[in-house]
Amino acid sequence: MLAMAEVTWSGPTENLEEDYTNFLSRFEPFMERLDALDINYANHLYDLEGSVVKTENEVFYQLTTPTNGKVIKYTINNGDEQLYHQSIKISEDAIINGQVYKNELAVGRKFTDTIRYHKAMNAKVEINVEPHPSYNAGGKQSLINGVSGSNTRFGDKEWLGFWGDDLEITITFPEPTKVSKISTRFYNANGQWLYAPIEWEATIILENDAVLSNKQMINSDEQLVSAEMKLDTKTYLTKRLILKIPSYGTIPDGLQGAGNKAWTFIDEIIIE
Repeated sequence: MLAMAEVTWSGPTENLEEDYTNFLSRFEPFMERLDALDINYANHLYDLEGSVVKTENEVFYQLTTPTNGKVIKYTINNGDEQLYHQSIKISEDAIINGQVYKNELAVGRKFTDTIRYHKAMNAKVEINVEPHPSYNAGGKQSLINGVSGSNTRFGDKEWLGFWGDDLEITITFPEPTKVSKISTRFYNANGQWLYAPIEWEATIILENDAVLSNKQMINSDEQLVSAEMKLDTKTYLTKRLILKIPSYGTIPDGLQGAGNKAWTFIDEIIIE
C-alpha cells in the first residue's frame, strides 16, 4: 500500500537498487505506526541473506540485510555468538546461524544456512549453455558453492534450471586432486514439466592425461532425485572432470505439457 502510494505520487523509479534502499529507510519508521494500528504486514526488512564469496584460494560467507545500520550476530557450528563485522572465512563444513538486532533486541526471523565444504569449492566451473534466465539467480558458481537448494522449492538461487538443453559441465581443479565420488540432485516434478535425466556420464582427466569415463542410469521415482557416482582413479589425481547430463527430452503424450521440452533442474555438485 505504501509502495503503491509512492509510485502513484512520484512515478516509477529510474534506479531500482538505489531508490528501493531509500524507500526502505523511510518505510522502517512507519512500521511502528502499522504495529500500533494492529495491521498485519510482510516484515522481511530484518531478514538475513547469506552468500558464499570466493577469492582465488579462499572461501568466505557473507551476511546481509535489506536495511542499513543493523547489528548482525552469528554463530558457526554452534559456537559462541559473535558480532558480524566482516565476511566469515570457511574452510570446513559449517552451520551458520544469524540474527539481526535493533536497539539490542532481536528482530526478524532467525537465519540458518549449511555449507558443505567439498573438493570443488575452489575449482572453476563452466557450462556449455546458460541456464534459463528465470532460473539463474545464483549463476554457474551456485553449482559448487557448498550450499544445497531447497527441498521444497526449485525456484531458489541454488537450483539452476535448463529448458530442453543437454548439459556439459566442466570442473577444473586449481591443482590435481584426489577424487573418489561425485554426487548431485535433480528436481523431478513432472506435473510442472520438470524431469530428472535418465542417465549421466562423467569423464575424468587425470594428472597423467589419461581419460576415464563412467556412465550411470538415474532412478527418478522421487521428487528429489539423488545421483551418486563412485570413481576408481587408482593412485592418480584428477585435473578436470566433465559431466554430461542429457535432457529427458520431450514430455510424452498423455502427460502434463506433452510435446514440450522437459526442464532439467540441478543442485550442488559435491566432489569427494
